[in-house]
Amino acid sequence: MQNLTLLVSGLTLGAIYALVALGFHLVFKMTGIIDFAQGDKVVLGGLIGLTLVDSGLSNIGLLLVVILLIGLVLGVLYDWIAIVPTQRNGVIAAVAATVGMTLVLANGRSLIWGPDARPFPPVIDGSFTLGSIRVTYQSLVIWVVLLIVAAGMAVLMDRTRIGRGMIAAATDPLAASAVGINVSRARALAFALAFGLAAVAGVLVAPITLAGGGSLGIALTLKGFTGAVLGGLESTKGVLVGALLLGVLEGQIASLLPSGYVDPVVFGVLILVLLLMPRGIFGLRRRLA
Repeated sequence: MQNLTLLVSGLTLGAIYALVALGFHLVFKMTGIIDFAQGDKVVLGGLIGLTLVDSGLSNIGLLLVVILLIGLVLGVLYDWIAIVPTQRNGVIAAVAATVGMTLVLANGRSLIWGPDARPFPPVIDGSFTLGSIRVTYQSLVIWVVLLIVAAGMAVLMDRTRIGRGMIAAATDPLAASAVGINVSRARALAFALAFGLAAVAGVLVAPITLAGGGSLGIALTLKGFTGAVLGGLESTKGVLVGALLLGVLEGQIASLLPSGYVDPVVFGVLILVLLLMPRGIFGLRRRLA
């Protein structure tokens, strides 16, 4: 029973990482940029969501819709402030700008909401049992939303004209422009969707991680990026599986070793995997197929 309980808690942790990892995947696939502010966007979404809840917005469906719309607008502003002025100097300059935005977001939220973490009421309170295992409804909501987001992202990228156009704009901007694709608009849409996803994720995970906190954004960024790279940054399925595996692995290690050893061992495993499979688990499979 203990092993199954650890598995469930590890999958919940992995689902949190996966929501962050999918943001990395979306931005990288559709712009060629690795956005290292993704974790801080999630934290910001949780704090904005908490403010909305404190203001009386208690309906979970309406809360998620409002926070999604706010995230979409913030994503467009993020692109306009951080990416547009820097991308003309190359991808590395744009990536450096995202690193700088982590400081802007972290310090900005600290000025507005303070540096301390805050409790966030459960999106859905209560729990149920599977055999002898207790599962909270909060975890179930995270898993369901994660699967919906991953499926929607796969459909967007592989089955829609808009998604294929965005990928084409990232792969070869000049050729995409020549066939009528608005590269700037495609990039802005990618960052809007990623920020919207982060904002929704912030509301869903804040009841577990708390809202705010000085180092939470960095922790989510590192774990989300690790999960994405572990599975294969260019594969939706790979990012999802990699982040879930990371959560399960971290949960198992935490049950065997003192807490101070967990992150070094987890990142050590990542380094080992990348030495053997540089493109990640699913990246390697795709290359050999």
